[in-house]
Amino acid sequence: MAALFGEPLFYIYFFYGVSFFVMAGLVISGVTRASSLTLVSPFSLLAAFGLTHGTTEMIDWVRFIREMLGLPENTWLLYTSQFFLILSFVVLLQFGVNLLTYKNSQRKGPRAIPSILLAVFLISVYFLGISDIRQVGLIARYGFGFAGSALSAFALFRLSNTMKPLGNKKLSRGLVVLAVSLAAYAICGGLIVTPLLGLPIQLARAACAFVIAVASMSILEIFKIKLPAPGRSAC
Repeated sequence: MAALFGEPLFYIYFFYGVSFFVMAGLVISGVTRASSLTLVSPFSLLAAFGLTHGTTEMIDWVRFIREMLGLPENTWLLYTSQFFLILSFVVLLQFGVNLLTYKNSQRKGPRAIPSILLAVFLISVYFLGISDIRQVGLIARYGFGFAGSALSAFALFRLSNTMKPLGNKKLSRGLVVLAVSLAAYAICGGLIVTPLLGLPIQLARAACAFVIAVASMSILEIFKIKLPAPGRSAC
């Protein structure tokens, strides 16, 4: 037990998961008190990402504890962890797509892309005969994880530029910080799976998650801003 409490990953996994839960809670609080509904739908997906990805990390925390205690791998925990991992990254990609298209939300084509890609992914896994759930999760991390984080970062940068004329520096700065942290997460969470500079990659991911949570506190005013109603005009 002493070895468990002396292992940094014990704290990193917990901090990592809790940070995403905090982010989700903050966004949900903003959504439930929104006076403008324009961005409620896409940001609800960001909250869903925080909940599902936070769940992934907390399950991995339990798996890590079991490993440190010398217990065998629990298949149910492993599969549940990878299920939430894949789901969270698909939801994040959907957030990025929906945020980019919030001005023309009636055009359903672009918003169907994540679902189509998920179907292609699952069919490919089946026909390629990939049975190792860890490998399936790793492929999803490289694909959906990187694409979802990068696209969401781009969409948030674009939204911050849209908000600049309103003169709310705190909101614009919060959106930029959120975008930068997601861009960093695209690298640390979507591409790198080995130690970084001799440190566990989970530490860098947890740092990104913490910044994402802090930045979420600065963007809640976005749900009070009256933006043009979504229509069929181009983004």
